[in-house]
Amino acid sequence: MKKLVLFGLFILLILPVVLTACGSDQMTAALGEQFTLPAAKTAVITGQQLRIKFVEVTGDSRCPNGVECIQAGDAKCLMLISYFDSQSSLTFTQEGGNTVNTMDFNIYKISFKLEPYPEAGKQIDQADYRMIMTVTK
Repeated sequence: MKKLVLFGLFILLILPVVLTACGSDQMTAALGEQFTLPAAKTAVITGQQLRIKFVEVTGDSRCPNGVECIQAGDAKCLMLISYFDSQSSLTFTQEGGNTVNTMDFNIYKISFKLEPYPEAGKQIDQADYRMIMTVTK
């Protein structure tokens, strides 16, 4: 009986933590660690007072795979960066082709690559976009 009561108490204590983690729009990443940030989600860089939210892709004109284009095009991504008590709204530009881009923000260097890459005849849904990122000093 005592084991059953302890087990019930354990479930009551751990269940809210599990449910909160499953529904969270936040993830954590360490400085220098590569991470994947889905659209509409926020990454908290541990120990840095830095939060990066991938709001949305505002435009994607990258030349699709399998198509010959005059220009490689680019994709514009709206990002919201919080550093201590200030917030900045920035546009990260992903060049066409298979490149990793960088953006300087305060004392940080943010490397990023937008995925997936467009394919001829296929539309990418906002929810399918993700940023592969690394934050360093």
